[in-house]
Amino acid sequence: MDFIQRQVYFQLLQHLDKPEISVLLGPRQAGKTTLIKRLQEELNTQNQPSLFLNLDIIEDRQFFTSQHTLLDFIEKKAGKKAYVFIDEISRLENAGLFLKGLYDLQSNHKFVVTGSGSLELKEEVIEPLTGRKKIFYCFPLSFTEFAAYKLGVLSKNPDQAYSEVTKILITQPLIRNRIISEYVNFGGYPRVVLATTEQEKTEILKEIYISYLEKDIGLLLNVEKEYAFGNLVRVLASQVGNLVNRAEMASTLGLTEKTVERYLYLLEKTFVVGLVRPFYRNVRKELIKSPKVYFVDLGFLYIAQEILPTIQRQPAGNVFENACFLRLNELDLIKPPQFWRTKSGAEVDFVITDKETGKTIPIEVKTTSKKNLGKSLISFIKNYQPEKGFIYFQSGHGKLEFKVYKKTTVNFIPYHILPDKAIA
Repeated sequence: MDFIQRQVYFQLLQHLDKPEISVLLGPRQAGKTTLIKRLQEELNTQNQPSLFLNLDIIEDRQFFTSQHTLLDFIEKKAGKKAYVFIDEISRLENAGLFLKGLYDLQSNHKFVVTGSGSLELKEEVIEPLTGRKKIFYCFPLSFTEFAAYKLGVLSKNPDQAYSEVTKILITQPLIRNRIISEYVNFGGYPRVVLATTEQEKTEILKEIYISYLEKDIGLLLNVEKEYAFGNLVRVLASQVGNLVNRAEMASTLGLTEKTVERYLYLLEKTFVVGLVRPFYRNVRKELIKSPKVYFVDLGFLYIAQEILPTIQRQPAGNVFENACFLRLNELDLIKPPQFWRTKSGAEVDFVITDKETGKTIPIEVKTTSKKNLGKSLISFIKNYQPEKGFIYFQSGHGKLEFKVYKKTTVNFIPYHILPDKAIA
């Protein structure tokens, strides 16, 4: 199987010489096992001793009865100083305390561990490891990673990879449209990306979806009402980009609001959805407590909507908005994207904060190519006087256009351009 170059791989590679435990988190089948096996291969080429253990495999679990048992096994197999990769650490009971004790024994080994979700890891693993770990995240491929793989662009530097990808996409409209369409319809799960036909991609997505409901939810997280949970996923998929009305969902699904709240928490912490919180400064006029929901993978979203993805279809407005949410998550932001909405109904899809200046940047998503500012964006500009803003639209060759309203420069950008790279 081809290895898809991921930025998190290079981040992990750079952390191998650090004493802290490297913790790799992400959804099931996002490529965590492939990444750490690739790291082990890299170490093998350097004749560095290493060991791979998988807690999904019963035979490997016997070495985790105590820290000393594990260390004795490592020394017997790999020597007194080795790189130890432990896959699916969340299968181990009291995993956090086990790893804490392992780290505090101050062995010469470097440990790299993975977990399928952060919910079960938060209390069991993350909190006991304060000051002893660094967390990395492995999500489905970002658009830049996806396009780089499809175009054969190899770069360890994310800015360079983005630059090389963008140069090709700007000058090759047919390739650009095909790559954007495939990503927006099928998402970035590695197995889906590597599949060659639409039918194969769809079958893999269905398998990922069912596996999540049965393994992560039905077994691992002990959700009592699995059927109702699945219905909630489908309801959220049908309302992607909208405010989450917990009371309405509870009534529709025959659940309590507290149960809906818990299920939303599970979905977020197992990396299926991202909840975008409201941005506000004027509490009386602007505070909308409900978040908006987006999916972490676009192919998963289509399957949850019970719609077969196809490269031939132009995405609906809410799906394209979800795609833009994922695009913004590629940025190195101070805090996650937010949205702005007033009690009178004015709304801006996303609000991000410039890392260098700390200033607010509004971002709107449009399905049409009309270069006009909406009333909501104008209202935001009047209230906050941002230096710049952006409007994402579905198509375009990348020639940057802009308008100036009052003192705010609003840039119109197509999907393959990142906001912090677009300068009018």
